[in-house]
Amino acid sequence: MLRIVLLLEAIGGAWLVWNVVQGMFAAGDEPIGDRIILLVACVLWWGWILITAWGARRARPGWVRSSAITIHVLLFAAATGILQGLIGPQTVLGLELLVLAFAGFVAALLARPDAPEIPEGE
Repeated sequence: MLRIVLLLEAIGGAWLVWNVVQGMFAAGDEPIGDRIILLVACVLWWGWILITAWGARRARPGWVRSSAITIHVLLFAAATGILQGLIGPQTVLGLELLVLAFAGFVAALLARPDAPEIPEGE
């Protein structure tokens, strides 16, 4: 389940980065520094998601689980900020992110690494 959530986030991240790049050129009156920082933040976030998804695909449960829990706690914070109206009336977006954050958090908690087997003679 965690792999599916991370895949959805990776696809959504590509869409978000593309929209931010388009918005950078459309917002000609905004300061260039603000636009660049927003793009850098989105690319870093997307890279984090991609690396975590790659780790989940390669069956690296320890650090993938920690990374996914951190990602989804931060996503929950972003969703509650959106629901409070910090970026305007975006209730549907806030609820979608809230559901995704909750699903990812639960999936990360359930993706526990298996305990190593101890030989019977020891």
